[in-house]
Amino acid sequence: MNVVNPEAIGLFGLMVTVWVFGLEQLGFGLNKETDPEKLGRSLGNVALWFGGVAQLFTALCMYLFDMGLPPETRVYLGTIFATYGLFWVVVAMHFYNPGDKKVYAHFFLGIFFMTALFSYKAIMLGKVWPLGTVLVLINLLTVLLPFTWYRQNNFITKICGATNIAIGVCALPILLHAMGI
Repeated sequence: MNVVNPEAIGLFGLMVTVWVFGLEQLGFGLNKETDPEKLGRSLGNVALWFGGVAQLFTALCMYLFDMGLPPETRVYLGTIFATYGLFWVVVAMHFYNPGDKKVYAHFFLGIFFMTALFSYKAIMLGKVWPLGTVLVLINLLTVLLPFTWYRQNNFITKICGATNIAIGVCALPILLHAMGI
């Protein structure tokens, strides 16, 4: 039987999304002439398609198809992809139609606790590197991001940008493995 691993598309979507957001948070390519509305729509598009749709597609495939993994592993990994796919859809919606920042802070708190559970399971499975590391970095990001939303703080925004880049770099070995490289 030929087994296909859908993780590659979800990881690619994650990496593109966190790198785009990280570079933006670090200020690369931005100047005084950058149109904030166009920038927001562009970030929303990346979040929706690469972060949201790609990861939700991966989750659906992991739930529905035998990939040669035990069912409990498919459910665990599929739930991770579904959680962050939905996370990025909400982020995209924020860029299209901003809502109440307090609600988003609560949302980040929920994602923090879910990621803590994912991280704990990764550690219990002995998958500290790279999966556990990626999840811990995502947890750090969910703690820092609300602070940049309430008050513009360039230092914390730069830390968020560096954390996003680090998430993508740490996810690279998982992507290469999923592609059979």
